[in-house]
Amino acid sequence: MKIITWNCCLNLSKKFEQINSLNPDILIIQECEELPEDFFSNARYYWTGHTKNKGIGVVLFNNTADVDESFNNKLDYFLPLNLDNGIKLLASWSFTHRAAGRFGEGHIGHVSDAIEYYKDWLDGSKQAVISGDFNNSVIWDKGNKDSNFRNTNTVLESMGFKSSYHKLNNEDFGQEKCATLFHTKKRDKTYHIDYVFLKGLNPKKIEIGSYDDWIKFSDHVPVVVEI
Repeated sequence: MKIITWNCCLNLSKKFEQINSLNPDILIIQECEELPEDFFSNARYYWTGHTKNKGIGVVLFNNTADVDESFNNKLDYFLPLNLDNGIKLLASWSFTHRAAGRFGEGHIGHVSDAIEYYKDWLDGSKQAVISGDFNNSVIWDKGNKDSNFRNTNTVLESMGFKSSYHKLNNEDFGQEKCATLFHTKKRDKTYHIDYVFLKGLNPKKIEIGSYDDWIKFSDHVPVVVEI
């Protein structure tokens, strides 16, 4: 099975052919629009967002799912799906501390917020995926806040989750050789903020899209994990 996460930087409908050419089974897309079910051939689309042109979507091939009843639309944006093959997927596009300012009082957006809220749901599965644009890295950690990436990763590991990239490449957090974000589309403004965390699933191979292949579509490149 192939899992792909990608922040498409709007207009998924115009870029779907490119990302679909990578043959995903589970496709997690950030910053995408709401699209009709029949847009996708032989696939199911799940989406949430506060505006129809900009949210988070999951495209499932050879699978269906239901949105878990615990879904909280004030967590921006985290979409909990129960796949019919038994895997639980928390698709993520973190608005970090910006959620309340962007969407209103009561909205929260750190990955740590989502983990705390969905912990019981995630603990209830032997196989689970947390994946997406976390908008976070240890390079930005300050103090000892729960939302610091190092603390977030510690909690995830205590729950049985491992980052596929770091497991397969044996690299430390904050020392990644491959970038997933090229800020303002500049080749030298690189960050690693997109992740595929797995529990009970074994990553066999990971690929990070290249700047030259993807920068015309987005400031992010796809993260592709085979399990």
